[in-house]
Amino acid sequence: MTVKSLATGVAAVAAIGAAAAGVTCIASVTSASPQVQPVAVGAPLPLDPVVAAVDLPTADQLASVLNMLQDPSVSFANKGNLIEGGIPVPIGLADHELQKAASKGSLPLTFSFTSITPAGPGIAAATLQAAGPHLAPTWENLTFVDQGGWKLSHDSAMTLISAVRSH
Repeated sequence: MTVKSLATGVAAVAAIGAAAAGVTCIASVTSASPQVQPVAVGAPLPLDPVVAAVDLPTADQLASVLNMLQDPSVSFANKGNLIEGGIPVPIGLADHELQKAASKGSLPLTFSFTSITPAGPGIAAATLQAAGPHLAPTWENLTFVDQGGWKLSHDSAMTLISAVRSH
């Protein structure tokens, strides 16, 4: 399956950002280059620079965000905190699309994360496998941002929306 299939299964995410505008700036991770120091012959050299610890979300935290987005029993009026920048489309439209996906039996999807890595300050890149009643296991790369809690990034929401619009 393609990202188009994943996006179709998560029709609600498509509805949320259909009217989204703007660009999200993603900061890159920078680290200080290690300084070369003279050493005595035979002294061990560090192999890797020391990297500061980064707070990453757990797989359960990210799955919770995606599960709340796809919950047809909760209106999008109560989901603005799940997507970076909030819900930029009429709540009624987003709710309608989610109910349509649920009535077609496309929900719920299940999510299994294979990796969660830092992608910048307060940003996590996640590789996941999604599957559902009408969706064979599909791999996807999404980003999440920490803004007082983990949220699906604007860019990841737009990727899913673009895939839905293309079919």
